[in-house]
Formats: sequence, structure tokens, C-alpha cells
Amino acid sequence: MGTGKRRIGSVVAAEAWEEVRRGLVEELLELGLEPAEAEAEAGKKVERSKLRIEWARERFNEFFDLQDKAGEAYMRQIEAHPDGDWDDEDVPELPEPPEEAAAQAIYAEVKAALDEDRWPRHLHFRDV
Repeated sequence: MGTGKRRIGSVVAAEAWEEVRRGLVEELLELGLEPAEAEAEAGKKVERSKLRIEWARERFNEFFDLQDKAGEAYMRQIEAHPDGDWDDEDVPELPEPPEEAAAQAIYAEVKAALDEDRWPRHLHFRDV
């Protein structure tokens, strides 16, 4: 449903991911893993992190697209009532466009992933 354009974030440089991987290997070695196992596990974790970041980026791009559509729907409602005083406290409340509910669902989905480690199954159990 998204526009396909990148709206948020930037691509992390390969050198930065390599630095993260090396740090993970060191941590895993300190925990007692064998070097080959530490390398493999660190590689899996980096790949999973890359996929999670890309998923979040895609979901927020979709969120922004839906927010734009909701804003356009609100503007159409306002333009349909040119005599309304939208600063008046007694103005009737505009119905929420369906895009707003969809956008808020995406926001909740990403927030749950980040705050509660509740990722979509394909990003959480990929190696199991």
C-alpha cells in the first residue's frame, strides 16, 4: 500500500554492521561459546537485526502514507463545510477516516515490537 519511497531512516553502512557483529562475537566468547559458534550466532543476530530494522522502516513508511491519506480525508470533510467555524468549541466532531485507524494499528504493532519484543513471527523465530 505504500508509495515505495523511503520516508524515514537511512541505510546502515556495512562497516557499522561489521562493528556490531565483532562486538557480539566478543560478548559471546566471554560467555564461553566456542569461536565458530560465536561467529555463527553473531551473524544470525546481525541478520535478524537488519531484517527487523527494515520491517520497522517499511511499517512506518506505510504509517506515514496512511497519515497523509487521513489528513487528505479530513481536509475534504472541512472543505465540504466551508461555513463551519473550526475554531469554535461547539463545532461537530469530524468522523475519523478509516486510514487513521489503520495508521494507529501500525503504530501499535511497531511499538509492541520495540517496547515489548513482540515481533512478527518471521522476524522473531526465523532460525528456530
